[in-house]
Amino acid sequence: MIAVIADDLTGAAELGGIGLRYNLKVEITTSADLDSTADLLIIATDTRSMPEAQAMAKTVQISFALDKIKPDIIFKKVDSVLRGHIINELQVHLALLNLDKAFVVPANPAFGRIITNGKYFINDEPIHLTSFASDPEFPATSNDVLKMLRVNNDNVYLHKTDDTLPVSGIIIGECSTNQHLQSWVNKADKNTLLTGGSGLFTALLESLNLNAQIIPGEPLGEFPCPALFVCGSKHDESRQSISKIKADGGPVSYMPYDIIKAKEPPESLFENWADEIVSLLNSRKKAIIAIDEHTTKDIAITAADLRNKKSIVVDKVFKKIAIKNLLIEGGSTAAAIINRLNIKRFSPVNELGPGVITMKADAYNDLFVTLKPGSYNWPSYIWNF
Repeated sequence: MIAVIADDLTGAAELGGIGLRYNLKVEITTSADLDSTADLLIIATDTRSMPEAQAMAKTVQISFALDKIKPDIIFKKVDSVLRGHIINELQVHLALLNLDKAFVVPANPAFGRIITNGKYFINDEPIHLTSFASDPEFPATSNDVLKMLRVNNDNVYLHKTDDTLPVSGIIIGECSTNQHLQSWVNKADKNTLLTGGSGLFTALLESLNLNAQIIPGEPLGEFPCPALFVCGSKHDESRQSISKIKADGGPVSYMPYDIIKAKEPPESLFENWADEIVSLLNSRKKAIIAIDEHTTKDIAITAADLRNKKSIVVDKVFKKIAIKNLLIEGGSTAAAIINRLNIKRFSPVNELGPGVITMKADAYNDLFVTLKPGSYNWPSYIWNF
């Protein structure tokens, strides 16, 4: 068994889709399944969106559980642009899993994300000059990798693939090609915790002599409706796309201003918003829930509060109409909604494109859940309004 610790839900789904591509039996859970018979067990911890103390407690819990499961390989899935509590979580994993070192290789050259000379670039642009600079919880203020990781100890190192490496500690791996990814995998031994994104995970599977058997991107039959889209990304491309759909008369329902500004909105406001969304679903078969950025500019509200308010209205919509297809953009938003709907386990069924994964939810007989990271794109045949 390969066990993956994923610090957000869309990352967990992304690796689940890659597992499908390589014909593995995949299980995605929100807690460690000690009795799992999967080839690939992916545990979505959601620690990226937690306060640090809560994230550390969850990391301890998962480490102890994996020590009981004793998988053949453990992989740590982190954000490709290094958001989250990465270094502190790794220190816990290394201590409790009795491992000597971690290789952290988040770069994904296939998506133009590389680390070279200690700096992070996306399509040749320094990351702090991209939309990741406006991330609400982990803004990129520099493209210096060690600064991005908030490193403040002597046990974290930055190295190229051909460097002589330390025998212990946390090694941040520079990477600008797929060959570099494979080189880092080849350098790992049984006392190394491989840590990174989808590129490094794919290189790991290929090192095990697994061959991709399924080409992503093929839809499975007719698109199930009613379909509810929930957009949690702050990326400009996503917001502009939703704004255009709204301007063209499309089925977009923005969070009402009265809900945004109230610390604890009355239930009647959520009921009214849910009724508006249901009306769109009944008439248009699809609806998009989003936030108009102009309504939040002068209000002190956290990303966590906005996620929670979206999860409340989604729960109310589910009680009013039988949703067949729930599509969520953004890992933290997805985790908040999934927790509210009390879904604990998923079975991936299709990889629609890079990072866009459709799954069956254990708690609902006829519900498909499709997730993607906020910086990825929906396939055109899905994002069709």
